[in-house]
Amino acid sequence: MKFLCNSLLVSVLSIFSFQCMFLIKPRKDFEESKNLTAPDYSKPEFWAALPDKKDNADLVPENSGLKENQSLAEADTFYIHPTTLLLRPNYWNGDLKDESLNERTDKHPIKTQASAFNECCKVYAPRYRQAAFFVFTKDASEGEAALDFAFQDVKASFLYYMKHWNKGRPYIIASHSQGTRHSIRLLKEVISTNLEYKKNLVVSYSIGFPFKKEEAGLPVCSGPKDTGCVVGWNSYIWGNSPGRLLDRYGKDTVCVNPLSWKQDEEYSAKSENLGSVNRSFDQLLPGVADAKCNSGVLWIHEPEITRTPNLGKDGNLHTGDFHFFYANIRKNAKERTETFLKNQNSK
Repeated sequence: MKFLCNSLLVSVLSIFSFQCMFLIKPRKDFEESKNLTAPDYSKPEFWAALPDKKDNADLVPENSGLKENQSLAEADTFYIHPTTLLLRPNYWNGDLKDESLNERTDKHPIKTQASAFNECCKVYAPRYRQAAFFVFTKDASEGEAALDFAFQDVKASFLYYMKHWNKGRPYIIASHSQGTRHSIRLLKEVISTNLEYKKNLVVSYSIGFPFKKEEAGLPVCSGPKDTGCVVGWNSYIWGNSPGRLLDRYGKDTVCVNPLSWKQDEEYSAKSENLGSVNRSFDQLLPGVADAKCNSGVLWIHEPEITRTPNLGKDGNLHTGDFHFFYANIRKNAKERTETFLKNQNSK
């Protein structure tokens, strides 16, 4: 049962057995989350990644030939990590003093996702009192409260970044899973309503959580060099239909093909895939995954890559949303940034 639960827990879209539920339900009432230590974003310990400290966002896969370039980068990336509060949570929200939780965040999404932006950009990734995984498995008022509580930290960290570090620089928003739920809200409520924030946004890679285009407050990117727009996708094995979260949106769910970077339903072959990474992050593997958007879902023929399992009975490949397209995301982020800077300099 432990193996089954671990396999399913890494995805917010998986279907859970009754036996797994007791492992993921918070033990305390939501109100007790409010007593957790609040982040002070002036202190480095409340950031999982900063450009001037050594962290896992500085890494690249071994023998990949990729280079970290944060010291010279002319743009920034503000990255919001996915859920890492999985098994046996005490609270509905993450405890920022929980070193094992912080280590899990750093070892996985910071290393295998945030690092995709360390060539184009300086990388900033806040720690925040994330909602526990349980909130995505069962509708409950406490779950909505926990997600809102987490968003307030994300918003506070972004505003701190803007006030103290951005200084008018172009920036990218990047996120996955729960992080994308927060990034879409950030785009709609904060960035799209502020002229200065909006004009310097290169692109938002809001991946791994379904949303409609009107929810972001920004246009959806239609080409590989578009700027000031948002991209997103949710990965499934070819021919599979989405789970309950995607059922809510149907064909209106945003899907941008991460190989062509187009919002269409054209097929992109594996040969266009520059490189995937596994969870070990020990190599870059070209040609692993193809891609095709179909009715708001990204279809992929089952990739031959270790340690990225097929999650659940619906062919959900949520844990691979970033991993399968790591090198293409990296290259595209650089291209969009260069396009933005070129257009900015020509004005």
